[in-house]
Amino acid sequence: MRKQILLALVCVMSVCMLSAQEYYLHTHRGGNVTFEKKISQIDSINFLNSSAVFTYNTGHTSLPFSNIDSVTFSTDSLIPTYDIYIIYNGSTVTVTNPLATSGVTITTNGAGVTVVSTAGLSDITYHLSGSTLDGFFNISSDKRFNLSLENVSITNTTGAAINSVIDKKMTVSINGTNYLKDCANGQQKAALYSKGQVFFYGGGTLTVEGLTKHAISSGDYIEIYGGNIVVTSAVSDGLHGDYIRMHNGSVTVSGTTGDGLDGDTGFIEINGGTLNVTVATADTKAVKCDSTLTINGGNITLTASGAQTKGLKSDQTIVLNGGDISITASGATVLETVDGVQDPAYCSAIATDGNVIITGGTLTITLPTSNNGGKGISADGNVTISGGEIHITTAGAGAAYTVSGSTKDSYSCCCIKSDAHLLITGGDITCSSGGAGGKGIRADSSIVIGAVDAADSLLTLNVSTSGARFTVSNGGGWPPGPGGESGDYCNPKAIRSGGNLTVNSGLITVNCTQSGEGGEGMESKATLNLNGGQLTITSTGDDAINSANYLYINGGTTYAASTNNDAIDCNGPMYITGGFTIAAASHTPEEAFDCDNYTFGITGGTIVGTAPSGMYSSPTASACTQHSLKYTHAGNNAVQLIRNSDNEVILTFKVPSISGGGGPGGGGSSATMTFSSPEFVQGTYTLKYGGTITGGTNWHNYYTGATYSGGNSKTVTVGSSFSVVTAN
Repeated sequence: MRKQILLALVCVMSVCMLSAQEYYLHTHRGGNVTFEKKISQIDSINFLNSSAVFTYNTGHTSLPFSNIDSVTFSTDSLIPTYDIYIIYNGSTVTVTNPLATSGVTITTNGAGVTVVSTAGLSDITYHLSGSTLDGFFNISSDKRFNLSLENVSITNTTGAAINSVIDKKMTVSINGTNYLKDCANGQQKAALYSKGQVFFYGGGTLTVEGLTKHAISSGDYIEIYGGNIVVTSAVSDGLHGDYIRMHNGSVTVSGTTGDGLDGDTGFIEINGGTLNVTVATADTKAVKCDSTLTINGGNITLTASGAQTKGLKSDQTIVLNGGDISITASGATVLETVDGVQDPAYCSAIATDGNVIITGGTLTITLPTSNNGGKGISADGNVTISGGEIHITTAGAGAAYTVSGSTKDSYSCCCIKSDAHLLITGGDITCSSGGAGGKGIRADSSIVIGAVDAADSLLTLNVSTSGARFTVSNGGGWPPGPGGESGDYCNPKAIRSGGNLTVNSGLITVNCTQSGEGGEGMESKATLNLNGGQLTITSTGDDAINSANYLYINGGTTYAASTNNDAIDCNGPMYITGGFTIAAASHTPEEAFDCDNYTFGITGGTIVGTAPSGMYSSPTASACTQHSLKYTHAGNNAVQLIRNSDNEVILTFKVPSISGGGGPGGGGSSATMTFSSPEFVQGTYTLKYGGTITGGTNWHNYYTGATYSGGNSKTVTVGSSFSVVTAN
């Protein structure tokens, strides 16, 4: 305690006595100086938790009392000064070099400055200020060094504005307003170049123009901790390094003919700060690297407007863990010809030759009408999404093209595209595709939505398409004209899997509003499994749910409806083992559950299917362990109620409007309802129809807790696994 009091008195009294003169305050321990600062720079001295806290104009230092043996004052600094000052004055330069006899040689030629440091001293700071239209700063240093840019403006007419030729770390402190510009058609690699690492700090602004190649480049890597870096032009990249890591600060890049940020063969990692990049030249990237591209935080805005440009591009993996990311990709698709074969190259917001992994953050992607084939997220490998808020909108119309000879193909926009597998287990995701042939979510292999036994609230997935299909090649079948039986179309699809498609959990809404055929909600080219989740899937043009081979409904709550085709369609066997499913088809000759005369097995779950009269697939008796009912009623919007012999209500349902039609087997406006439930067992039932429903809860015409009144009654005896009833 006595030491603390004495130290306080000495410091306070001495500062008061000497503050009018240019004195230094020094603290010592064991013969070494532990702290030094000019008294005029010290704002206050406080004593807290057995420490002395010195607050000064650029920060503060806290020293434990155990590190202070004594306090002294002098007019001279006791710590060696490693500060060199260079002031540009138009065509000349002023140099203050206190290390001239210690191994730091500085030569000048007009406003050109060349530094050769062999002093063996780390962290020499070169303070640059002033302005020149024909100068430079070149340095060769044997140790790491610092540059302090203090309202300096350097334009070089023969090379780089700042050039470090030795592989040593360069720390750049940005203070005030600064400007660097190199010459055109030179040999330099950048306006600001370092063969070693470059670290940026500070709170000022640095504007850079690269007229020969890059604006800022490192032969090693670049890290950004502060400063406002603005690249207004570059013949090649804005920032280029073996890898780039951004922690804070601000980077704005525009006017490049190359990439915005290029991590070369290394990685790019963004942990914070603000990044704004615009690329307009064809086949460039806003942010690009060959290795892993990771975003953990920050505010990022990318604009890619050139043909086949990319927002985020990696040859390996792209990982999004956080941050607020907004990408607009407006460039057109380009047909590239290789060995006589045309192949489209797209303008995509996120593209990788490897995998995409998204665990968090906010991602907003916009592909306007000018982008006629791009992808919001595109991966040659897998796409895995477990969290975050994602909003993707595409509006461009796809097109057909000739691959070679008479071979035709097509391209169209897609919100999320994987050439391999797609796994979505969490997050809040919205995908909207408005152009012709547009896709919401597509994978060439399998798609898995939701985690097994997970809460549905962990995943919200909304997918919509509104563009029409278009003809790729004309067919030769009947009817004549485009397509025919053998014609080929590019169809809009909300969720399409080239392999198996499995839904385990989630709140899933799919809406396809095409005026013509082709707009299917959920499609699998192999096996489709509905194991869980809460699904609402509607289509105005084609099937709501379609599977090419097998379809299993094992759980979950599903509403599937189509106004122009089947509600649930399988071109192979269909098995229902659990869950709650309502399927509504309203146009002849379409069905609620259609499996093309393949096996239709029901062993569990509750299903309610409605379709025009006569339009249904009969359950296969040998594959059913649960009873089902086919009920036909002559009229739309018929209210149905089924009670068992104990007078317990097992179904209250209002059959939706049926449009009928004159197709094969057309049934006018009569409706067929297919019903099965574990509660529907052998016995006698009362079926009521034509009455009214009041109260209760209504979910797509299925009522719970409601009151049924009026109407007619019919007694139904259930003995076999499939019962047929007609109400007159």
